[in-house]
Amino acid sequence: MRQAIHQHLIVTYAISLGLITAYMSLLQPIPSASAQQSTGTVSQGTSGTGTQKNDAQPPTRKPHRLIRKPQNAPIASVEPSLSGSTPVSSVPTPPPSIQSDNTTSQSKEPSSLNRSVGAAVPLATMNVAPSSTTTTKSIAVGTASTGTTPLAAAGAGNSSTTGSGSAGGRSMSRLAAEMPGLAQLISPPSAPVVSVNPAIGTSPTSLSFTAQQGGGNPTAQTVTISNTGGGTLSWNASDSTSWLSLSSASGTGTGTVTVSVTTGTLTAGSYSGTVTMSATGASSVTVPVTFTVAAAPVPPAIGASPTSFSFAATQGGANPATQTVSISNTGGGTLSWTASDNAAWLTLSPASGTGNGTVTLTVATGTLTAATYSGTITLAATGASSMTVPVTFTVTTAPVPPTIGASPTSLSFTAQQGGGNPIAQTLNISNTGGGTLSWSASPDTTWLAVSPASDTGNGAATVSATTGILTAGSYTGKITLSATGASSMTVSVTFTVTAAPTISLSPTSLTYTATQGGTNPASQTVALTTAGGVVNWTVSDSASWLSVSPASGSSSSTLTATVNTTGLVAATYNGTITVSATGSSSKTVAVTLTVSAPTTSSVTLTWAPNADSDLAGYKVYRATTSGAYGATLATVPAGSVSYMATGLSANTTYFFVITAFDNAGNESPFSNEVSIRIN
Repeated sequence: MRQAIHQHLIVTYAISLGLITAYMSLLQPIPSASAQQSTGTVSQGTSGTGTQKNDAQPPTRKPHRLIRKPQNAPIASVEPSLSGSTPVSSVPTPPPSIQSDNTTSQSKEPSSLNRSVGAAVPLATMNVAPSSTTTTKSIAVGTASTGTTPLAAAGAGNSSTTGSGSAGGRSMSRLAAEMPGLAQLISPPSAPVVSVNPAIGTSPTSLSFTAQQGGGNPTAQTVTISNTGGGTLSWNASDSTSWLSLSSASGTGTGTVTVSVTTGTLTAGSYSGTVTMSATGASSVTVPVTFTVAAAPVPPAIGASPTSFSFAATQGGANPATQTVSISNTGGGTLSWTASDNAAWLTLSPASGTGNGTVTLTVATGTLTAATYSGTITLAATGASSMTVPVTFTVTTAPVPPTIGASPTSLSFTAQQGGGNPIAQTLNISNTGGGTLSWSASPDTTWLAVSPASDTGNGAATVSATTGILTAGSYTGKITLSATGASSMTVSVTFTVTAAPTISLSPTSLTYTATQGGTNPASQTVALTTAGGVVNWTVSDSASWLSVSPASGSSSSTLTATVNTTGLVAATYNGTITVSATGSSSKTVAVTLTVSAPTTSSVTLTWAPNADSDLAGYKVYRATTSGAYGATLATVPAGSVSYMATGLSANTTYFFVITAFDNAGNESPFSNEVSIRIN
């Protein structure tokens, strides 16, 4: 009995960095493949013919004389498949020997074909098992065993009626003839580049931080690291600048790095740094980091107006009029200030404050002799540079004629047409000369008044403006100051009257119908629109059966009017809704309620809704003659598409139409007419 040896031909190839081409014209022996001949005799031929026997050959490994290669060319080889071969996909275990009189022992063909440039990556495997008969067979391209990818075709075993059974292996031409797909394995037309090295991937690819100079550190951010290649990624992270710090700066595989920045002593500006990710066998990756440091808050700064003061008085005479210095914050933050002086004849009030304010300067002539005195007001504030305001006090000898001084030298008022009067202002009058000043003040227009109209010495006059019936516009006037022995002076006054606010109502009339003892009609709405600023309005009504809500407001609104027919007899009732507003004319809405005598006849009207966005409601009209419609029967609010007409008399034909109206009171044409006969 001859023992048939079933073998699996495992063909593998690996492609790296491009195409591999085997140059058949430059073949050289490559002792990288061998074929193991089974012990016993080898017979070749076809089934049913005589067999030719060869002496049994011991198993030997001889050079496979298939491929020659030029110097440094890619190596292609055929070698046995090993159980520990990692790149090859699962290969079925060879079946046990099959005893048959007609079987032919076949030499063990190479189990894998490995082509490599650099590292080899197996892409496909194929198993071929010879038939139990002696008939020569070949495997067509794509007929690989189950579980393998048929990238190339392979021939059957070395049994052939014409081939040689030598253990030295087949010639390349014969192998190529028996395996038509071998040429594609040796010189594939193209192959993808497959990388087995790890590669670093980061997300995000850049970071940006912001902070304020001298302030707290911004919130830390994270960078996610992933392996976008093969193998195992063992990574490390480092930064390029002192204001950067990293947490979890190394790891294996996917991970995160927490990136923090420290404001520290950094000045305002934009700073750049990088976080570098590196790993064995992979190219380093950098993540740019931008840190923007904004300037620190602006400190407060003292502003004063005016920046100097001058007082004058007559020796032994009255004190000059007080003056004021306006203090403002010309920087940032909050200004908490103090005011002090260095002269005994000078007094300040108040001596401190927060934010914008004024300080009143008072000088006292006292026992000062005729001379010019200098003093200084020092304005100081926490976190701000101090400021000094020089003050000069000139004391002249008597007798010097009086001179009128006024502060301020101009006044300005603002009010609203029809509204209240503006707040009165003060005009300081002083004697800037000598002697005694007896002055009088007179305005040149009816809307302007001064009180008191005259006085002696330094004094203050209250100037007021009256809105009265003034329309919107700008008005000018003046106050003339006169004194015996002194030149007159004028103080200009400007009065600006702004337009009064307005209110409008839509619709301006409402009509309700009801049946005595029946249910109340549906509520209706009135759109109240304001213009010209804030308008404080109130609503009132003139009938006990009528109520309106809301009762007050300060902007545009919707008023809901409700009637209550409880206790009302059949009749027509009239009422009024009045909307009053400060500084604006009142507006009214006329309300009519018709209460019909009880009746058992009624009809319900229905209609398709109107789709306009500014729809306010519908109006229902009724007549006993076609087309002869008079006043509105009822008003139905938007959202309702039906109305019950009650109080219909027997033996009468009624005609109905409806219209739609919007918030501005615009009304549509009549709808189609419908009629009904009440029997």
